[in-house]
Amino acid sequence: MKHRLLHEIIPVTTSHGCGTKRVLLAKEDTQTNLTQIAVTGLKQGERSEMHVHPTMEEVFLIRKGTVKICMETEETVCHADECICIAAGERHALEALTDAEILTIGCATE
Repeated sequence: MKHRLLHEIIPVTTSHGCGTKRVLLAKEDTQTNLTQIAVTGLKQGERSEMHVHPTMEEVFLIRKGTVKICMETEETVCHADECICIAAGERHALEALTDAEILTIGCATE
C-alpha cells in the first residue's frame, strides 16, 4: 500500500501543456487498468488543445471552479462537484472558465 499526501506531491506540467497536476497513482503503481489518478490545477483561461486518447477513458470530477469541456459533437460547462466521463476515442478539449481543480482518472480500455 502506498500512502501519499496530496499537498506533498510536487506539481508537474500536464502532457497537454496547460496547468499542473499532482499524480496520486501512476500506471506503474497498479496492476489494474487504471492509467492515472491525478489532481489537475488550471488557471482561468488555460486550455488544452483538442486531443484524443484512443485506448483510455477519462473521468473528470470538478473539485473547484468551472470548466468548459468541448467534444466533437457537444460542449458542456461543468461546475464544482460535477463529474463527466470522456469515452476512449472521443476528441475533447478543456478550458478553465475560472481557476479550477479537477480530479482526473484515466482507465485503459485495452
